[in-house]
Amino acid sequence: MNFKLNQSLVDLGISNIVIGKVTGVDFSQKLDNQILKELKINEDKALKTDLNQLRNNQIINGYVEMVKKIGRSLKKNPPTAEALIGNIQHRGSFPRVNSVVDVYNIESLQSYLSIGAHDMDKIDFPIEFTVSNKVDIFSPILAPDKKVADYDYVYRDKNGILAYLDCRDSELYKIDDSTKNILFVVQGNEYTTVQYRVDALTRVCETLNSIMPKVKYSIEVISSEG
Repeated sequence: MNFKLNQSLVDLGISNIVIGKVTGVDFSQKLDNQILKELKINEDKALKTDLNQLRNNQIINGYVEMVKKIGRSLKKNPPTAEALIGNIQHRGSFPRVNSVVDVYNIESLQSYLSIGAHDMDKIDFPIEFTVSNKVDIFSPILAPDKKVADYDYVYRDKNGILAYLDCRDSELYKIDDSTKNILFVVQGNEYTTVQYRVDALTRVCETLNSIMPKVKYSIEVISSEG
């Protein structure tokens, strides 16, 4: 079995995980005009968003409540979409990274979902979605290593932690220009239905397929029953 959803995470309100496996990624392919137009629409929307009111959104609040449950700082660990909107407002523009990251960031702005993305070939399966239950170390992208408490929720493979509090991805598994195969993870919260998450991830995968003709993908739902 490639994935396991631990009861400790179910107890925090996550009863299933939506994942996508994408193969045939080609970073030489760039965003087309239609996607760039969509990017601009979402950039403008983010620039006009009132961050003080954003947590009134049920999906954003769902992520907030999970962080509150374990007593972690919301200032240090805001929901992904909130952090992205704050970044856009600080920069004055959408942060362009590469075609894959740009596509799922657009979706995050639309759906307010946190979308994890990892180089599948760097993962030593299986992956466990769980409360850590031990002190550990996490290496976030473009940031110093941080200590993980036994009560923090993460997902990890045999060698390390891929994502922390569903808001930070690991440097050790990040996608780059040499990545060919990607694992997307949409953990969600109690206010995000399975269908809502499947639809969002389908949009991401279909968009990638539209600009990368060799892309193939599959979407699965991981439940606590395995």
